[in-house]
Amino acid sequence: MPSENSSRLQNSVGSAPTAAIITLGCKVNQYESEAIAERLVALGFDVLSPADACDVYIINTCTVTAEADRKSRQMIRRARSLNPGAAVIVCGCYAQGSPLEVAKIDGVAFVSGSGDKLRVADAALEIVKNGIPSSPVVSAEAPPTTYEPMEISHAPKTRAFVKICDGCDGRCAYCIIPSVRGPVRSRRISDITDEVTRLVAGGCLEVVLTGIETASFGRDTGEKFIDLLRAVDNVPGIRRIRLGSLDPSIMRPHFIEAIAGLQHLCPHFHLSVQSGCSKTLAAMRRRYTAEMVEEAAAALRAAIPRVMLTADVITGFPGETDADFEETLAFMHRMRFLSAHVFAFSARHGTPAATMECQIPPAVRRERSSKLISLQRAITDDVIAEYIAAYPKDEILLESAGGQLSGHTPNFIETVIKQTDSTQSLVSGRIYDVLFTGCQNGVAYAEVI
Repeated sequence: MPSENSSRLQNSVGSAPTAAIITLGCKVNQYESEAIAERLVALGFDVLSPADACDVYIINTCTVTAEADRKSRQMIRRARSLNPGAAVIVCGCYAQGSPLEVAKIDGVAFVSGSGDKLRVADAALEIVKNGIPSSPVVSAEAPPTTYEPMEISHAPKTRAFVKICDGCDGRCAYCIIPSVRGPVRSRRISDITDEVTRLVAGGCLEVVLTGIETASFGRDTGEKFIDLLRAVDNVPGIRRIRLGSLDPSIMRPHFIEAIAGLQHLCPHFHLSVQSGCSKTLAAMRRRYTAEMVEEAAAALRAAIPRVMLTADVITGFPGETDADFEETLAFMHRMRFLSAHVFAFSARHGTPAATMECQIPPAVRRERSSKLISLQRAITDDVIAEYIAAYPKDEILLESAGGQLSGHTPNFIETVIKQTDSTQSLVSGRIYDVLFTGCQNGVAYAEVI
């Protein structure tokens, strides 16, 4: 039965019901939220900013760390505070792993999981029509085992995320994601290129091909990742192709040789490195050593001009000694990543790492994380300074206009444009040639040529 909130919800609806989506976590979640938004519009909703008072809030959650869980709960509660009479719908990985916990949060009306996320738009419509249920509806079945059709047609002003696969077959000791996302399920190359073609026709110049385990594309269908990249590279009008996070083990000589020949693939690769200590990598159940990562990086830098590398790194994994951490620090010195996402280890219930011996105290994990972040900041500034000294001119895809003008180079250097009278006519989503004028705090500064 509808609760007393149903009348308030229905009374708040004017010419069209309103909804907002709050997205946490990875690029796949961002893509899926865009698809949910398009589905809401098709059902007659006005999709507004999460800061607006709406009839329905959809929270697309993440569970990769304990901090992600905390932020997911925080966003669920914050959404209700914006409009106490609103319905809150929760989906995503945190909802998949802890559906009953989510359902207990005040104001939650509907709980879905990581599968069939488009259903939350239909649930929103049903709630608008019939009122908020008196108790939360929980619909978080087991993760799917086949790819569920989902696509976007609206071309963003800057870049579009395009989901090429879902799920993960890895069994890394620390990661809960395979349990909440299920096995690898890939789209067909023809479906992906059709979507990219529509996005480019709508004015999108850059696409980011992403998945939970991007490099595992085609493992279940027999199609090859490199064939997908070649097909997207041949889409008429495409200017830039980026890739989501990659397992370093894919960077073998034949793959590097193949991608070096692509015309539109950006010279930037984000590697899911996790540690610079081979002993720690083995404990994590990763499929490579620190030496293999260094060899892959050297090969990429030799084969692809101006290439930049970024990375994910975990500190404080169980059993990581001071000497192991020093190995990672030395590794980071040698690798000279453009940037790195550094995470303190977070034990996830149900993973082998959560019950391993020699757990590192949280304070030590945080201390190591802080030390590595400080090191990387210094490296980032050095890498950008060296780059702009060697290449004073480049191009950026402008991502913001009207306030601060900023964008990224093909190799992902964040660049801020000096504003002048002539820059008032710049339009976001366009590519402009720039002349670098300096760098500071991990950002390059430039003037439009």
